[in-house]
Amino acid sequence: MASYRPRELHRPPVESGPPCHPHTMTTTHVYTHIRRYVCLALVAAALALFGLPQQASAKPMPQSQERVIAQSAREAVAIFDSLTELSAADRSDVFSALVADIARQAAMFLGVDVRAMQQAWLAADLVRQRALINGLTQLGVPYKLNSAIENVAFDCSGLVAFAWGKAGVALSRGSSAQFASATLVKVEEAQPGDLIWRPGHISMYLGVPSAVLQTPYSGRSVELQKMNERITSWVKYANPLI
Repeated sequence: MASYRPRELHRPPVESGPPCHPHTMTTTHVYTHIRRYVCLALVAAALALFGLPQQASAKPMPQSQERVIAQSAREAVAIFDSLTELSAADRSDVFSALVADIARQAAMFLGVDVRAMQQAWLAADLVRQRALINGLTQLGVPYKLNSAIENVAFDCSGLVAFAWGKAGVALSRGSSAQFASATLVKVEEAQPGDLIWRPGHISMYLGVPSAVLQTPYSGRSVELQKMNERITSWVKYANPLI
């Protein structure tokens, strides 16, 4: 299992080898990592609640930084999947530390309030966190109509189905079908991972106003984006879990 370190966003992504599997580690090694990640979780929670004032408003990061976020998300998924010997609570605590750092990276990329995004993601349950992080692993994967192939191509509903499917929630294909199968919610009630729908398109809400994970159309790719004011004013939000 590769140890996790929060990434500096100004650095280019570094290729990492395949994650180790639990059976290659001794019990001592496993619990050493547990203690480290639980400490990270506590630090992340403190930052989310109290934060550093200078981080509250961040400038947008260069487009290439999406690759850094995608790599961080892949590492988080690999770590979560490897910690099968932990209790559910400990496993969730470890993942929350990783989620908090990835939320920071995403907020800085979009130029939105870091603390607000961290608070929203940490308040979400584990299923929602897993859906978001698995979706982020596909940043940069190109758009292709009627596609939902990991690391190859997605259309908008294919990405949503992939992300939620990795979290154990099966969604149908097609943006209208996905929206119809979920429960309409008010924007102020929307949670990270909820569906954002407008005719012909669907995306995932990132927990702060206008911020989405999506793949919009041919020539674009899976991306973090902020909706413009016109679109934000008339899209509909839906909860796929109820």
